[in-house]
Amino acid sequence: MRLPLTAALTTLLAVSAAGAAPLAEQLPAGALLTLETRNAAPTFGRVAGLLERALGVDAEGEAGQTVQGLQAILADSLGQEAALGVFTVGQGSNFSPEVLGVTRAGDLASEFFGAQLPKVPGARVGAYPLVRAGNVFAGQAGGLVYFSTDKTLLMNYLGRLGGKAAPKLGDSATYTTPTRTVGNQELSLFLNFSGIAKVVRGQFARFGLPRLLSPIVDAVDTLGQYAAGFTTTAAGLTARSAQVPNAQGKDQPLRRILTHTTNFRVQDVIPADAENVSASACAPEQPAYVARWLTRVDLLEPFGFLTDSQLANYLERSSQYLGDECARVTLAGGSRAGLNTNDPLAALRYSVTYQRVTERAAAEAQLPEYAASVNAALAGLKGNLGGLFKGLTGSLTSGEQSPAEAAALNTANRSLEDLTNALGRLKMVYGFRGDYLVTAYNEEALRAALAGGAPTLGTSDAFRAAGINLTNAAGWSYGRNLPDLSAADFQAALAAATTGGNADPMLGRFSNVFADLINRYDGMTSQRSLQGGVIIGQSSVQYRW
Repeated sequence: MRLPLTAALTTLLAVSAAGAAPLAEQLPAGALLTLETRNAAPTFGRVAGLLERALGVDAEGEAGQTVQGLQAILADSLGQEAALGVFTVGQGSNFSPEVLGVTRAGDLASEFFGAQLPKVPGARVGAYPLVRAGNVFAGQAGGLVYFSTDKTLLMNYLGRLGGKAAPKLGDSATYTTPTRTVGNQELSLFLNFSGIAKVVRGQFARFGLPRLLSPIVDAVDTLGQYAAGFTTTAAGLTARSAQVPNAQGKDQPLRRILTHTTNFRVQDVIPADAENVSASACAPEQPAYVARWLTRVDLLEPFGFLTDSQLANYLERSSQYLGDECARVTLAGGSRAGLNTNDPLAALRYSVTYQRVTERAAAEAQLPEYAASVNAALAGLKGNLGGLFKGLTGSLTSGEQSPAEAAALNTANRSLEDLTNALGRLKMVYGFRGDYLVTAYNEEALRAALAGGAPTLGTSDAFRAAGINLTNAAGWSYGRNLPDLSAADFQAALAAATTGGNADPMLGRFSNVFADLINRYDGMTSQRSLQGGVIIGQSSVQYRW
């Protein structure tokens, strides 16, 4: 049967419009989460090429041809443009999360996906057919391949593609404000925390929201909406994010914490050879806010550390003397220490924190008591943790065991012993460098952080060249180009973590792969700023693909 001329033109225009408009914006309104790709073929190509070289895949061999074939299909589908959304379908007890996805597809991808669709009778919405394929409903038409775990959701979407007037995601400021701030990225995501909180509240309303969970839902609601994405380049990748806190959220202290900014000076006391620095504008009320959360979960914490260390009480009192600059720093040697599988907390001994102090006398009066409390709690934690796991392993060994179960249990016992021994070596120490309180869990780390006369990060040419904005900023991160790690470093770590040790012939190959992948990293920078109530993040990672 021939379509009337007007109907044919309408269908043609609808298919053309669907091909031009961003796929994500054509999704139904109300998505809780989206994952999106746009012109992402370069990312897939770089990652595939990196893995081929790292794993030594022969491009002419069967494995190489398989990889190239999959890469070609990806480039012809997700590499063009794709969108996947998570939606809520139904109400009350019939509520369920459902997935809807769509991708543009060229001839190669259309042929591949078309072969996966069962040749059975299905339904049609205008120019768009669909069939049931296992647990999903799927179809392809007009250069698109689409699927959903819910038939009604998919049909509603196809109706929108056909020109039906209905709310679309691209018409919602909830979605467009953060995503358009992020801009076009090769891979991106969107999270509607306020929408998730609304769904959770609706579910709990049926039987009453537990009092303990109410503040959690309020906090999630206040997070608002978040979008982030990245694009690869020949030199690495660039990323951008945007968060729009919910101004009407009930957790107003959290919103103020998220949007706090300051002028940073902590870079002028951090050692220039620090491997990684993450600095934040800590709002004056942040310690007390965290203390309230710790108080809520104190009784649920199984090891008694929160109670024994009096951490919540300390945080409440620390607001008297702490300012609004915080920084977590990994000192030189921290990355190599992380390879020590016999000491799971080895890297912690290269970690220090910096916090600006506004009342030095109040800090000096309180800290000795607090440090003694923390160290006593750490000693108790070692015993409590050991006793708990000994009871668990004792119950597991009471019955008959296979050789594999016995080996797994021995590995778990060894890991537990390493952890408890590592806890026994931790000790909270502190000191002052200028206007900053420095805390660490190792005397050597503290001495390195307090050493005078050494160059500081603020005077480093590499840090200055990064161009990080330090004025009226919400936070920033800086990671320098680390010394290369050898395959032998990884082989020693892997041998210590496996039962076969150096005798395992695969260790050498894995070690070479890990060393190659990690040594390609050459540093990173990121910064966060506040613009019109939107928290904007920008990052750059140097990586040799």
